Amino acid sequence: MSYICPLCNGLVVPEQACPHCLQGVLECGKLDDYTGPYSPYVFQPSSDTADEVENVCNHVMYCHHCQTSTPWPVSLWDLSGNL
Repeated sequence: MSYICPLCNGLVVPEQACPHCLQGVLECGKLDDYTGPYSPYVFQPSSDTADEVENVCNHVMYCHHCQTSTPWPVSLWDLSGNL
């Protein structure tokens, strides 16, 4: 089955609150864009992230209020429209 990320494809609007200060956050793209093969950043996955889970697209959310970045796993949709 083929899956798409609803956030990457503009099908949903992120309405996420910062886990530190509960202010609104800005979606800054896919985590893979920051940690790709030519990126200067190295991401160390841990057991509490969703990187090991299939059917997830990890995005980066940034809070301007407390200046923190948070990874945000987005569940993928299959192309038949099922969630």
